[in-house]
Amino acid sequence: MKFKIVVLIVLVYLMTLVVNLPMAVVVNWLPNNSIKINNATGSLWEGQAKQIVVNRKLSFDNVKWDVQLMALFTLNLKADVSFNNGPQAMSGKGVVGYSFSGISASNVILDLSSKELLTLLPMRLPVKISGDFSAIIKEFTQGEPYCEQLEGNVLWQNAVVTSQLGIVNLASPAVDLGCDNGGITAFVTQESDELATTLDISVGEGGIYKLNGEIQGTDKLAPSVAKSLTWIGPKNDNGATTLSFSGKL
Repeated sequence: MKFKIVVLIVLVYLMTLVVNLPMAVVVNWLPNNSIKINNATGSLWEGQAKQIVVNRKLSFDNVKWDVQLMALFTLNLKADVSFNNGPQAMSGKGVVGYSFSGISASNVILDLSSKELLTLLPMRLPVKISGDFSAIIKEFTQGEPYCEQLEGNVLWQNAVVTSQLGIVNLASPAVDLGCDNGGITAFVTQESDELATTLDISVGEGGIYKLNGEIQGTDKLAPSVAKSLTWIGPKNDNGATTLSFSGKL
């Protein structure tokens, strides 16, 4: 009996040390080449950092986190996380988690500008874009190959695309995200005075994608842009250009 009491006391003591472990100590254990945390205060379980830089490219400012200790009893690590890069800059908040099943997220809200998005893309776009993006992920659970559950949407506000052919005002395209047999699905809708678009996109195992939909231009669309629509697909009975592509990302 005395031995069990001693073990219990030791476990409680060790847990207390971990819960109150200063974040400044944890920072020294992180690999310097992938994650850099500046001016961290608080503990591993509840704290904040002036800035977190991932892979020397992705920067999050004014980061705060609060780990849900009750989730640990179900062998899940969950935390309320938020960051704000400043006025008119990228910001986000939500619940992120990790378990033996993989990564999860819920009630995530992310706002960023077109300029910030372009810095995150692996390649340069052949066109210029402007506007602001807002993404809401209600629920995401990692699965094979990509997801077990995904429910969310993305809104591109005041969207404008500029190319050598001309300028196209897209108004506010919306994307509904989902998960089908482990693959990611996206249904895109867009309607403005110049253009109307519907796209059904899916990405499955091995990066195999399928895209089907149609684009309908109006008389307000720049003639050079309207002419380019004939290059990407045939027209249906309603005069809309039909799209049907598949391949590998």
